[in-house]
Amino acid sequence: MPTLAVAAQLKDKLPDSDLLYVGSRMPADRQLVETAGLVFQPITTGKLRRYWSWKNFIDGFKFLTGLTQAKRIVRDFQPDVVFAKGGYVALPVVLAAHQQKIPVVIHESDSRLGLANRLAIPSATKVAVAFPIEEYFKCQPGLGKYRAKFIYTGLPLPDSLMIGEDKSLFANSKPTILVTGGSQGARAINQAVWNGLPELLAKYNVVHQVGTGGVAEADQRRQALPAGLDASYLPFDFDAEFYQRALRSADLVVARAGSMVFELQALGKPAILIPLPHSANDHQHRNAKFLVEHQAAVAINQRDLTADGLLAVIEQVMSDVKLRQELSDNLAELGKINLAASRVLADLVIKIGRHEI
Repeated sequence: MPTLAVAAQLKDKLPDSDLLYVGSRMPADRQLVETAGLVFQPITTGKLRRYWSWKNFIDGFKFLTGLTQAKRIVRDFQPDVVFAKGGYVALPVVLAAHQQKIPVVIHESDSRLGLANRLAIPSATKVAVAFPIEEYFKCQPGLGKYRAKFIYTGLPLPDSLMIGEDKSLFANSKPTILVTGGSQGARAINQAVWNGLPELLAKYNVVHQVGTGGVAEADQRRQALPAGLDASYLPFDFDAEFYQRALRSADLVVARAGSMVFELQALGKPAILIPLPHSANDHQHRNAKFLVEHQAAVAINQRDLTADGLLAVIEQVMSDVKLRQELSDNLAELGKINLAASRVLADLVIKIGRHEI
């Protein structure tokens, strides 16, 4: 959670400060935040859709309820500043803070501002972004009138990503490929991997984050493998600590093109990106396009994804040492700003809270 990385920096810089995290009512949110030692308060949330649905009426009511709750929380807590990480949970808090004349810093992780941040931007003091500023104005020229609010900070990453163990998860010496579709998994990616699994495992170890819905099938596929290959296949649901270790030890990553691209940058991991076809604002295709244009990744459209095609691209990358090094170097160069992002954002939040900006 990038927000927690910023919160940790704020706590280090201002140990006597009071921090309050406002999130959704999902138990996972509370668990993550309270594990990090922060006070958590939930609000009712309603999804912001860009299309007609009868659920819009229900979610509209939920949004208004959340806005009322956010106003009460902000009034009672009386913060000096609000840091909001976008999304439909943050918008009510941003609007409530602005109404009470409290400065707000919002942050956007993708290369295109999401709907919540577009609605929040008039209320924001500063808009911190993870991609170079011009990327946003290229695809959303209407944002130009807010140019003075924008600041390029990169994306905060957890310290644990960089400092943990990176030795191989396997006893053999084969190169290791990490396949991940995000914390929920990705069925299209899973199927492409499974359909070519014996051929893949003949040359590589595969750590496969399959998501909760893929665990049973992954176990069946593993049991059906020819003798000896099962030791090279390690499927798992999702565990943040294990995932980070798998990422550090991987020679190549096959992944979606969401916020994980920043983890790839931080570690300089060569990657094959398969953008989610229907992501909000098509941001995953834009994220992948940005990296491909900078010779920092290889991309496959999901509509073109097959087992044979994926195997061919994996072989293309893994057989070309020069290409892998180029991808790694270019990723690392793009990712330099992210290594200091949590500190830079914490400093920005403090200065705005003190009215120094």
